[in-house]
Amino acid sequence: MQEHLDEDTLHAILGDIGDGIVLTDHDEKVLYLNRAAKRILSYQGKVGGDLYFDEICPLVNLKTRKAFDSPLQIAMRERRSLGLARNIGICTMEGSMYLSATCSPIYGKDGDVQGCSVLLRDVTHLRKLEMKLEANHIYMRSVFEAAKTGLCVLNSDGTIMDLNDAAIEIMESSYKEIVGLQFGDAFHCENSILKGCGHGSKCRHCPVRNNLEAAIMDDDFTGEFTVALRSKKKSVPVWMKMFISQTIMGDEKQIIMSMVDISKRKQRERAMEQARFEAEQASRAKGQFLANMSHELRTPLNGIMGMLKLVMATELTAKQREHLMNAKHSADDLLHVVHDIMNFSKLESGQLQLEERGLDLHLLVKNVVQSYGHAAKKRGILFSMPDFKHVPRYIKGDALRLRQVFRNLLMNSLKFTSSGSILMQAYKEEQDDGEVLCFSIHDTGVGMPWGTEQELFRPFRQEDGISSWRYGGIGLGLMIVRDLVRAMRGDIRVHAIPGRGSSITFWIPYLPADGVEPVKRKRSIFLNPRVVRGQSAVAPEAERSEADGDITNLLDYCQRRMRGEERS
Repeated sequence: MQEHLDEDTLHAILGDIGDGIVLTDHDEKVLYLNRAAKRILSYQGKVGGDLYFDEICPLVNLKTRKAFDSPLQIAMRERRSLGLARNIGICTMEGSMYLSATCSPIYGKDGDVQGCSVLLRDVTHLRKLEMKLEANHIYMRSVFEAAKTGLCVLNSDGTIMDLNDAAIEIMESSYKEIVGLQFGDAFHCENSILKGCGHGSKCRHCPVRNNLEAAIMDDDFTGEFTVALRSKKKSVPVWMKMFISQTIMGDEKQIIMSMVDISKRKQRERAMEQARFEAEQASRAKGQFLANMSHELRTPLNGIMGMLKLVMATELTAKQREHLMNAKHSADDLLHVVHDIMNFSKLESGQLQLEERGLDLHLLVKNVVQSYGHAAKKRGILFSMPDFKHVPRYIKGDALRLRQVFRNLLMNSLKFTSSGSILMQAYKEEQDDGEVLCFSIHDTGVGMPWGTEQELFRPFRQEDGISSWRYGGIGLGLMIVRDLVRAMRGDIRVHAIPGRGSSITFWIPYLPADGVEPVKRKRSIFLNPRVVRGQSAVAPEAERSEADGDITNLLDYCQRRMRGEERS
């Protein structure tokens, strides 16, 4: 064969081919290398003599580093073309080189095998990309299998192609039994008790079917829904949170369905809902109990106060009058506590309703603060009335609740201020939501520790543990004030310095009015109708108030009868 080779002819034919070409004789001695082969094998010497193929191309398995038997002898012996196995290549100074080779026998004129041709190609770059894809595939498969979330891969027809162990566990079946089924056939759907997806009269309402059909029609569709499904082995439904996404593998679209078993969460939600319902029932029962008890307490308490007032109208010694006055003050304090509890129960149950009627703000504030101003002066405390120059006179609001707010705030300042002053301010200002009316009460009382201001607005909480018996009250007044102000669409804030006093400011929206709107009050008749002084009348009818109902005017009537001022 060698004597028939013309090297110049071979160079002319094979020299510029991009793939490496090696020609050997029957003994694997190299007869020819083209330029590409020399570059691939990094061989720059001459060809000829006793240069064997395995000397310039020592093939090894690059993973095991073991020598690889030459494929040339096999190709010539079996008279067929033979390629290299996977991961076969050579080790160079730069590192491992993966090779692709085709070894083909060369035949002479008489048909005998005279040598071998080897077509070489450097596939290192392609092989590394392939190994990276393999590693990524192994990694993703590991993640796919290890995921605690059930993952199910469907084709564009909705047929299950693959699923992980978590999905198999949820479906309570085996891989072979599930793959190839429609998703709806792998479960018993709770939306249609009939088996399978699309076989029931209610399937058109099924979120699973609707979302799958949407994903099949729209390549960009993603979905999220909650559904109850039953496995074929259990009758108890399994609540699942499901997510649908899509990907393209080659030319085929794949739908990825993620499944999270939320049955335990659903059970907790039902338990929480039941607990919430029971708590609301208990809260309503508590509120009803507080309201009923407050009414029951107020009735005999009003009787006690009435009897005290009647006794105080008689001739008494100074000591007796002092004792009765102390009893009356205690009864007043107790009545105030009862009213606070009633308001607290109404606010907590949401039954308190506010009115919006025209009222005289100037007169309302003056009437409320006048009595507290007298009480402050008696104790040697300087009390400053608000200046109404920059406050409108007529506004819309609930006069009863505004008086209650002012009373509770003034009572609180007077309670905790033993000396110094109490200053009340009223003004109008502009806020982000519009014009508001602001009212501030500043005192030089005991103040409170830093950072405890919000504790004042919690029910049954006071500045410290001894405030209850030192100053009285049960810690509901300011909480009621806050809730009333917020019910009026306003708010309240507190600033205080320990031992130097506090400042409470609240504001409500300014709703202008043209004047005072009369309030129709319910009236009650306590005595039989009689003719009084020639007029057809009834016993004096007293307007109900939040303090003591009709008992005050009734007692006045009784006192006049005792003095002979009223005659039948």
